[in-house]
Amino acid sequence: MNSNAERYCGVYKELAELLGDAATIKIWKQFSGLSITFPQKLYSIEYRKEFIMEHQCTMKPSEMAKILGLSERRVRQIIVEIKHEKGGDVNI
Repeated sequence: MNSNAERYCGVYKELAELLGDAATIKIWKQFSGLSITFPQKLYSIEYRKEFIMEHQCTMKPSEMAKILGLSERRVRQIIVEIKHEKGGDVNI
């Protein structure tokens, strides 16, 4: 990543260090003047459910939780929901 982060101020300096000049300028053009907060959850509900369905037999709930940014308890709840939808057994 090619960047001269020192030319930027505040959060733009951090973005330049992380993403480079071109991405920083793109973000500035798109969002300058706006206050933006980033939610804790990165992935959509649908994606999280699909991910858990695909990996519940090969990964531990704790591993899935770490990847998805959820608690292990929430991953287990989603597994139960998936099993209910499929009309299957609810044992985890």
